[in-house]
Amino acid sequence: MYVGVVDRLKLSWHRDLASHPVTHAWVLNLYRAGEQHPETVDDYFPYQHAPWPELAANIKRHAGDERRHTVLYAKAIERMGGAVVELGGWDVFNRVIREHTPRGFAIADDDAPDVKREQLGHFLAHAHCLERRVLRSVEYHAEACAQLGRREEASLVEKVHADEARHVSYSKEAVFELLGRREALAAFELHGRAEAAADRAFSAFQVRVFMDQHARHVPLSRRLVYTACAALMQGMA
Repeated sequence: MYVGVVDRLKLSWHRDLASHPVTHAWVLNLYRAGEQHPETVDDYFPYQHAPWPELAANIKRHAGDERRHTVLYAKAIERMGGAVVELGGWDVFNRVIREHTPRGFAIADDDAPDVKREQLGHFLAHAHCLERRVLRSVEYHAEACAQLGRREEASLVEKVHADEARHVSYSKEAVFELLGRREALAAFELHGRAEAAADRAFSAFQVRVFMDQHARHVPLSRRLVYTACAALMQGMA
Protein backbone atom coordinates (compact mmCIF):
# COMPACT_ATOMS: atom_id res chain seq x y z
CA MET A 1 0.00 0.00 0.00
CA TYR A 2 2.73 2.48 1.04
CA VAL A 3 4.87 1.68 -1.99
CA GLY A 4 1.86 2.17 -4.25
CA VAL A 5 1.18 5.61 -2.77
CA VAL A 6 4.84 6.61 -3.15
CA ASP A 7 4.92 5.38 -6.74
CA ARG A 8 1.79 7.34 -7.62
CA LEU A 9 3.17 10.46 -5.98
CA LYS A 10 6.50 10.20 -7.82
CA LEU A 11 4.77 9.60 -11.14
CA SER A 12 2.53 12.62 -10.48
CA TRP A 13 5.63 14.71 -9.78
CA HIS A 14 7.25 13.65 -13.04
CA ARG A 15 4.03 14.26 -14.97
CA ASP A 16 3.91 17.79 -13.60
CA LEU A 17 7.57 18.32 -14.51
CA ALA A 18 7.04 17.08 -18.08
CA SER A 19 3.75 18.96 -18.58
CA HIS A 20 5.29 22.36 -19.32
CA PRO A 21 8.36 23.18 -21.47
CA VAL A 22 9.86 25.40 -18.76
CA THR A 23 9.63 22.82 -15.98
CA HIS A 24 10.63 20.02 -18.34
CA ALA A 25 13.78 21.91 -19.33
CA TRP A 26 14.45 22.52 -15.64
CA VAL A 27 14.46 18.82 -14.75
CA LEU A 28 16.35 17.77 -17.87
CA ASN A 29 19.07 20.24 -16.90
CA LEU A 30 19.29 18.47 -13.53
CA TYR A 31 19.64 15.09 -15.25
CA ARG A 32 22.24 16.58 -17.58
CA ALA A 33 24.26 17.99 -14.67
CA GLY A 34 24.59 14.53 -13.17
CA GLU A 35 25.68 13.02 -16.48
CA GLN A 36 28.26 15.79 -16.97
CA HIS A 37 29.72 15.54 -13.46
CA PRO A 38 32.36 12.90 -14.35
CA GLU A 39 33.96 15.38 -16.74
CA THR A 40 34.50 17.86 -13.88
CA VAL A 41 36.37 15.51 -11.50
CA ASP A 42 39.47 13.31 -11.72
CA ASP A 43 38.37 10.22 -9.79
CA TYR A 44 35.48 8.88 -11.89
CA PHE A 45 35.76 5.96 -14.32
CA PRO A 46 39.44 4.96 -13.67
CA TYR A 47 39.32 2.23 -16.30
CA GLN A 48 43.12 2.24 -16.65
CA HIS A 49 43.36 0.67 -13.18
CA ALA A 50 40.95 -2.18 -13.86
CA PRO A 51 42.68 -5.54 -13.25
CA TRP A 52 41.08 -7.27 -16.25
CA PRO A 53 40.30 -6.06 -19.80
CA GLU A 54 36.55 -6.71 -19.78
CA LEU A 55 36.08 -4.51 -16.72
CA ALA A 56 38.24 -1.77 -18.22
CA ALA A 57 36.08 -1.87 -21.36
CA ASN A 58 32.86 -1.69 -19.34
CA ILE A 59 34.06 1.28 -17.30
CA LYS A 60 35.29 3.09 -20.41
CA ARG A 61 31.95 2.44 -22.12
CA HIS A 62 30.15 3.74 -19.04
CA ALA A 63 32.10 7.00 -19.27
CA GLY A 64 31.23 7.29 -22.95
CA ASP A 65 27.54 6.72 -22.20
CA GLU A 66 27.55 9.59 -19.71
CA ARG A 67 29.11 11.95 -22.27
CA ARG A 68 26.53 10.91 -24.84
CA HIS A 69 23.67 11.44 -22.38
CA THR A 70 24.95 14.95 -21.71
CA VAL A 71 24.65 15.75 -25.42
CA LEU A 72 21.24 14.09 -25.76
CA TYR A 73 19.78 16.02 -22.85
CA ALA A 74 21.16 19.29 -24.23
CA LYS A 75 19.56 18.64 -27.62
CA ALA A 76 16.22 17.79 -25.98
CA ILE A 77 16.28 20.98 -23.91
CA GLU A 78 17.05 23.10 -26.95
CA ARG A 79 14.39 21.33 -29.02
CA MET A 80 11.70 22.33 -26.54
CA GLY A 81 12.92 25.93 -26.57
CA GLY A 82 14.73 25.84 -23.23
CA ALA A 83 18.20 27.00 -22.28
CA VAL A 84 20.99 24.58 -21.43
CA VAL A 85 22.25 25.68 -18.01
CA GLU A 86 25.61 24.70 -16.51
CA LEU A 87 24.78 23.72 -12.94
CA GLY A 88 26.93 23.17 -9.87
CA GLY A 89 26.72 22.66 -6.13
CA TRP A 90 23.55 21.03 -4.86
CA ASP A 91 22.04 21.02 -8.33
CA VAL A 92 24.36 18.07 -9.06
CA PHE A 93 23.16 14.86 -7.37
CA ASN A 94 26.64 13.32 -7.54
CA ARG A 95 28.06 16.21 -5.51
CA VAL A 96 25.43 15.78 -2.82
CA ILE A 97 26.25 12.08 -2.58
CA ARG A 98 29.94 12.85 -2.20
CA GLU A 99 29.14 15.20 0.69
CA HIS A 100 27.40 12.28 2.42
CA THR A 101 30.12 9.72 1.62
CA PRO A 102 32.71 9.25 4.41
CA ARG A 103 35.51 7.98 2.17
CA GLY A 104 37.03 8.65 -1.23
CA PHE A 105 38.03 6.35 -4.07
CA ALA A 106 40.80 8.21 -5.89
CA ILE A 107 43.56 5.96 -7.27
CA ALA A 108 47.22 6.93 -7.70
CA ASP A 109 49.39 5.32 -10.36
CA ASP A 110 51.85 4.11 -7.72
CA ASP A 111 49.24 2.56 -5.42
CA ALA A 112 49.73 -1.12 -4.71
CA PRO A 113 47.51 -3.53 -6.71
CA ASP A 114 45.39 -4.44 -3.68
CA VAL A 115 44.84 -0.75 -2.91
CA LYS A 116 43.77 -0.14 -6.50
CA ARG A 117 41.30 -3.02 -6.31
CA GLU A 118 39.82 -1.68 -3.09
CA GLN A 119 39.51 1.87 -4.40
CA LEU A 120 38.04 0.74 -7.70
CA GLY A 121 35.60 -1.50 -5.83
CA HIS A 122 34.42 1.46 -3.76
CA PHE A 123 34.06 3.68 -6.82
CA LEU A 124 31.93 1.05 -8.53
CA ALA A 125 29.84 0.55 -5.37
CA HIS A 126 29.25 4.31 -5.33
CA ALA A 127 28.42 4.26 -9.05
CA HIS A 128 26.09 1.29 -8.61
CA CYS A 129 24.05 2.96 -5.86
CA LEU A 130 23.90 6.21 -7.83
CA GLU A 131 22.91 4.56 -11.10
CA ARG A 132 20.28 2.43 -9.38
CA ARG A 133 18.58 5.62 -8.15
CA VAL A 134 18.87 7.29 -11.56
CA LEU A 135 17.46 4.16 -13.20
CA ARG A 136 14.32 4.37 -11.08
CA SER A 137 13.99 8.10 -11.64
CA VAL A 138 14.15 7.81 -15.42
CA GLU A 139 11.61 4.98 -15.27
CA TYR A 140 9.12 7.40 -13.73
CA HIS A 141 10.08 10.11 -16.19
CA ALA A 142 9.77 7.89 -19.25
CA GLU A 143 6.34 6.72 -18.11
CA ALA A 144 5.24 10.31 -17.46
CA CYS A 145 6.43 11.43 -20.91
CA ALA A 146 4.64 8.49 -22.55
CA GLN A 147 1.38 9.26 -20.72
CA LEU A 148 1.58 12.89 -21.85
CA GLY A 149 2.30 11.97 -25.45
CA ARG A 150 5.82 13.43 -25.34
CA ARG A 151 7.15 10.83 -27.73
CA GLU A 152 10.56 12.31 -28.47
CA GLU A 153 11.33 12.91 -24.80
CA ALA A 154 10.04 9.45 -23.87
CA SER A 155 12.31 7.89 -26.51
CA LEU A 156 15.30 9.82 -25.17
CA VAL A 157 14.71 8.81 -21.58
CA GLU A 158 14.14 5.18 -22.59
CA LYS A 159 17.55 5.16 -24.30
CA VAL A 160 19.16 6.54 -21.13
CA HIS A 161 17.24 3.95 -19.09
CA ALA A 162 18.67 1.08 -21.14
CA ASP A 163 22.21 2.35 -20.54
CA GLU A 164 21.60 2.86 -16.83
CA ALA A 165 20.28 -0.69 -16.48
CA ARG A 166 23.53 -1.99 -17.97
CA HIS A 167 25.57 0.22 -15.64
CA VAL A 168 23.70 -1.09 -12.60
CA SER A 169 24.29 -4.70 -13.65
CA TYR A 170 28.00 -4.68 -14.51
CA SER A 171 28.98 -2.49 -11.54
CA LYS A 172 27.32 -4.82 -9.03
CA GLU A 173 29.06 -7.87 -10.44
CA ALA A 174 32.43 -6.07 -10.55
CA VAL A 175 32.29 -5.00 -6.90
CA PHE A 176 31.88 -8.61 -5.77
CA GLU A 177 34.72 -9.75 -8.05
CA LEU A 178 37.04 -6.95 -6.91
CA LEU A 179 36.38 -7.04 -3.17
CA GLY A 180 35.01 -10.46 -2.34
CA ARG A 181 31.58 -11.01 -0.84
CA ARG A 182 32.20 -9.74 2.70
CA GLU A 183 33.92 -6.49 1.74
CA ALA A 184 31.55 -5.95 -1.19
CA LEU A 185 28.51 -6.12 1.07
CA ALA A 186 30.16 -3.64 3.45
CA ALA A 187 30.91 -1.30 0.53
CA PHE A 188 27.33 -1.47 -0.73
CA GLU A 189 26.06 -0.77 2.77
CA LEU A 190 28.31 2.29 3.12
CA HIS A 191 27.57 3.78 -0.29
CA GLY A 192 23.91 2.81 -0.14
CA ARG A 193 23.45 4.76 3.10
CA ALA A 194 25.27 7.75 1.61
CA GLU A 195 23.15 7.70 -1.53
CA ALA A 196 19.87 7.34 0.39
CA ALA A 197 20.71 10.26 2.68
CA ALA A 198 21.80 12.34 -0.29
CA ASP A 199 18.61 11.51 -2.18
CA ARG A 200 16.46 12.82 0.67
CA ALA A 201 18.53 16.00 0.97
CA PHE A 202 18.74 16.59 -2.79
CA SER A 203 15.04 15.93 -3.36
CA ALA A 204 13.96 18.23 -0.53
CA PHE A 205 16.24 20.97 -1.84
CA GLN A 206 15.05 20.66 -5.44
CA VAL A 207 11.36 20.63 -4.51
CA ARG A 208 11.92 23.89 -2.63
CA VAL A 209 13.75 25.37 -5.63
CA PHE A 210 10.94 24.24 -7.90
CA MET A 211 8.29 25.82 -5.68
CA ASP A 212 10.23 29.08 -5.57
CA GLN A 213 10.67 29.24 -9.33
CA HIS A 214 7.89 27.23 -10.98
CA ALA A 215 5.01 26.69 -8.55
CA ARG A 216 2.59 28.52 -10.86
CA HIS A 217 2.78 25.59 -13.29
CA VAL A 218 1.35 23.13 -10.73
CA PRO A 219 -2.18 23.06 -9.23
CA LEU A 220 -2.36 24.33 -5.65
CA SER A 221 -3.42 20.96 -4.22
CA ARG A 222 -0.28 19.26 -5.53
CA ARG A 223 1.93 22.18 -4.51
CA LEU A 224 0.84 21.58 -0.93
CA VAL A 225 1.54 17.84 -1.20
CA TYR A 226 4.98 18.35 -2.72
CA THR A 227 5.90 20.99 -0.15
CA ALA A 228 4.85 18.66 2.67
CA CYS A 229 6.92 15.85 1.16
CA ALA A 230 9.95 18.14 0.92
CA ALA A 231 9.59 19.05 4.61
CA LEU A 232 9.35 15.36 5.52
CA MET A 233 12.45 14.48 3.48
CA GLN A 234 14.35 17.38 4.98
CA GLY A 235 13.49 16.16 8.47
CA MET A 236 14.64 12.64 7.60
CA ALA A 237 17.86 13.99 6.07
